[in-house]
Amino acid sequence: MKKTLLIAAAALAASVISSQAQVYSQNIVGYVNTAIPGGNQLTMIANPLTGPNGTNGATQVLTGLAGGENLFIWNGAGYYAYSFNGAGVGTGLGFPSDWTDLNGGIAGSIPGDVYDSNNQVYWTQPPQLKQGQGAFIQNGATTETNTFVGTVVLSNTVPIAGGNQLILVASSVPIGGSLQNTNINLPFTGGENIFIWNGHGYYAYSFNGTGVGTGLGFPSDYTDLNGGIAGSIPGDVYDSNNQVYWTQPPSVNVGVGFFIQNGGSPESWQQNLVIP
Repeated sequence: MKKTLLIAAAALAASVISSQAQVYSQNIVGYVNTAIPGGNQLTMIANPLTGPNGTNGATQVLTGLAGGENLFIWNGAGYYAYSFNGAGVGTGLGFPSDWTDLNGGIAGSIPGDVYDSNNQVYWTQPPQLKQGQGAFIQNGATTETNTFVGTVVLSNTVPIAGGNQLILVASSVPIGGSLQNTNINLPFTGGENIFIWNGHGYYAYSFNGTGVGTGLGFPSDYTDLNGGIAGSIPGDVYDSNNQVYWTQPPSVNVGVGFFIQNGGSPESWQQNLVIP
């Protein structure tokens, strides 16, 4: 999945309030190109920018979709499953969006569905893709490219539930690379697990605490939760003293989500973008 980020402009607008005061507003705008493979492959995505006019609706930020794609949004226990029917299809019929409930109003369906008896589908409110939230998309056609366009989020807080609850999150700021990056700034204390989608399953990491692995001379403080067995992370290094496999720091591209499982108390993931 190829993603690129360009901060296209940093605009400063000033207006004189009085002879002694000025107010400035600053916006950093840009775009991210995201490839969405075809063939019904599941792809993990995230919206890395606030969309036009401050919107985060899937219709507004996923403008590269042609119709027929499915979107899966994690609700804490499973997925709300949406299907995109094409621009103007549902709204042209007077329904609230162009997205239908893929489950058809049965168990696990999306609250607030509206039944369309003529087409025998349930139309939904537009799904939202907020910053800090990951989602899956499934494209049954050929590869598409979606261009996210909008404003960079400079600061955001994402709650990380405790009690081993799975949450599907993403970096709120458009930063990729190592999850140990200063701008990503995960608040982990030790014992948290991360699951990163690799196209057909998950690479599963466990955080052992700051300095634990690196203090022993290993490449990071994360171990392979699968312990070097099938599905383990390429490049694992075995630690015979502790009988674990240390990994390179987990890494994600711009605009990609991942699961976190925190067995401890709730944590707060605060990001404040630092531009050198």
